[in-house]
Amino acid sequence: MIDAMDYLHKLNISPAGVKRAAVNLLMISIGAFIAAISINALVIPYHLITGGVSGLAIILKYVINTPVYIMILVLNVPIFWWGYREINKRFLFYSLAGTILLSAMLPITRNLITVPKLDMVLVAIFGGVLNGIGFGLIFKFQGSTGGTDIIAVVMRKKKNLGLGEVAFYSNLIIIVISLLFFPVETGLYTIISIFVAGKVVDSVITGLNTNKSVIIISEQTTHIADRIINEMHRGVTFFSGHGAYLKKQKSVLNCVINRFELARLKEIVLNIDPNAFMYISDASEVLGKGFTGQNK
Repeated sequence: MIDAMDYLHKLNISPAGVKRAAVNLLMISIGAFIAAISINALVIPYHLITGGVSGLAIILKYVINTPVYIMILVLNVPIFWWGYREINKRFLFYSLAGTILLSAMLPITRNLITVPKLDMVLVAIFGGVLNGIGFGLIFKFQGSTGGTDIIAVVMRKKKNLGLGEVAFYSNLIIIVISLLFFPVETGLYTIISIFVAGKVVDSVITGLNTNKSVIIISEQTTHIADRIINEMHRGVTFFSGHGAYLKKQKSVLNCVINRFELARLKEIVLNIDPNAFMYISDASEVLGKGFTGQNK
């Protein structure tokens, strides 16, 4: 019998790679489950629409009563065929997995949760939140649900269009199509839902704990660095800079901290050098020691 480790080695797949793929597929499954609940419990019962191919499938359900999960698969067939030779095979695999899992979860969750009568604004908001969590998990773990995600990747490669541009225009097309068949209110509530979903997707992908990247320019950077390392237990990095006004070499210090440590860092810097120049920017996702664990 061939040892499993030897077999994986021959396929050029490490055990760590298999574990990572299993985790990704599990989280994509959870994301598909949450998105399916949102569609079945909030979107469809209140005649709202989502973005992308799922939105087209929902419009077709309203117009000609076709099953959403079947239309998601059918509409994605030509898109996957078009993108097969153009996109990364790993992304294609996880996109296919996400599409199939979402289609499978829709009939499974159809009667799982019944939501009481709600105000349409609440439906749009919470439908967007659930959609954002579900699709955010799918995106975070390297997947997608096909459709406009694949189109966006291909268009970025061929036409240098940004992913955000393609997503915006595709959602705009979905909303315009919906206005041909449904009241204006439906389109407006859909815009709210898609907007909320987009914000939640960003939060899921980058994390809620925004860190801060601090750049410090001072004549006392060595002293400042020592105190940051010894008192805050944070790493620092020095860069060489050249002042354009005084034509002098300067030492520039960079440090990444969480937002709760920012006040302490300011205190250290200003105590040492009140004339220090310092600017702070958001670091939405930081990987490494002391922060989010790295994907291995």
